[in-house]
Amino acid sequence: MLLGVVLHASLSFFPGFWPVKDDTATFDGPYDEILHAIHGFRMPLFFLLSGFFTTMLWRQRGLSGLVAQRAKRVALPLALAMVTIVPLVGWVSDDVITDRADNLLISSYVHNTSAVESLLANGANPNEPRGGSGEAPLHAAALVGNAQIAELLIEAGANPEALDDKGDSPLGWAFFAGSAAVADTLVAAGHPDFRPAGGDWDDIEGWGFGARELDQDVIRLDSWVASFHHLWFLWFVLWLAAGFVTVAALAGRSEGESTTASWSGRLMWLLIPLTLLPQYLMGERGAAPVFGPDTSTGLMPLWHVLAYYALFFAFGALAYGRHNRAGTPVIEAAGRGSMFILPVTFLVVFPVALVLTFESHGWLTASVTQVIYTWAMIFGLLGAFRAVLATPRRGVRYLSDSSYWIYLVHVPLVIWIQAQISGWNLPSGVKFVGLNVSVVAILLLAYQLCVRYTPIGTMLNGKRVRPPRRTSTSVS
Repeated sequence: MLLGVVLHASLSFFPGFWPVKDDTATFDGPYDEILHAIHGFRMPLFFLLSGFFTTMLWRQRGLSGLVAQRAKRVALPLALAMVTIVPLVGWVSDDVITDRADNLLISSYVHNTSAVESLLANGANPNEPRGGSGEAPLHAAALVGNAQIAELLIEAGANPEALDDKGDSPLGWAFFAGSAAVADTLVAAGHPDFRPAGGDWDDIEGWGFGARELDQDVIRLDSWVASFHHLWFLWFVLWLAAGFVTVAALAGRSEGESTTASWSGRLMWLLIPLTLLPQYLMGERGAAPVFGPDTSTGLMPLWHVLAYYALFFAFGALAYGRHNRAGTPVIEAAGRGSMFILPVTFLVVFPVALVLTFESHGWLTASVTQVIYTWAMIFGLLGAFRAVLATPRRGVRYLSDSSYWIYLVHVPLVIWIQAQISGWNLPSGVKFVGLNVSVVAILLLAYQLCVRYTPIGTMLNGKRVRPPRRTSTSVS
């Protein structure tokens, strides 16, 4: 949950779809790698733990108790968030975009066509390089695939062959993003056409290797918010819980409790290589490479994304109560050697997987390395946390309780603070660290004062009782 704050905080520090783009944003910084590193394992680990504790609840409370708990802890918060937090995300995003409408580069990134027209009519320089990588507004239009804004900029005098700090033209950014309509516009404006004779853009090897082709309807705020947004995972939890209840009801509780059954043990370990199948389908089978799983925020989950998370959920569900021959719980034994696994995974496997994903054309190989990275990070972190945090600690318990609340409500605050600091003349690292610390501190304070001992806290984590006040006594 807390890594979700870090993930969303990173999004304003490199070019992309996010409503706020910091003035220091660049692909040369570490922030896109931070996104990939976290996204590659965070939600798979979450769903593995979700499956583990789903089985635990079933064993302790039965199917009816499991359903009641998931309704209270997951379905009800999601329903309330859809009429509070998600609309707030839309309102804050729209507000910060409007406030920054005087920035031609930002307006191009977020598809604010009317702001682009107004700025150009008032004399804005269409060639002004204002981005962290020296990109001009035309580069931004190419990245997000907005041919209409590209035409407006070119009509106002934008140079279709302008170069950023790396020597890439807007057509190079269109090549990265797979923005065919913008590429056509740039060629029509005089940029050399490097397509093979009689060929199309997607006939060029590597076309669109950096991102899924984005059209205006996908990136616009109205469609972006008309979904579960960052709370999609709660919707997935309900789908998987429903599947669990169905399977448990059909199998019968007595059979389900035979955790030592050989077939379920073999199935559990088979799930690890099986995750390669849905992983291979991510990023349109490598046509638009992504690191980690695709995102599915709509009412009907993308089936390959749901299947991907279902495999991790099933592994966790089957792991509960299972022991190895030495009598050690499997969920603990799997994490042994974490002090070796984690550094090797992060320092070796992760960079190799990134290169194979974004600089190679062997999607199967890239998918294999991504799966290795995901499972190694999961087992390594399970082992590390068991080694370091096995002993109960009040501070850790408190942070754990508050993390659900923090994740539910953090996105509007993250976007608002990003907008406030985006123009500050400070290093991006200072902004990034300050942003994360500020968001967590503010929401921890809100949790203590407004959530922990209220019906909201009871809904999220169960009832918490305020500790009694200490009273001083005098000794005569």
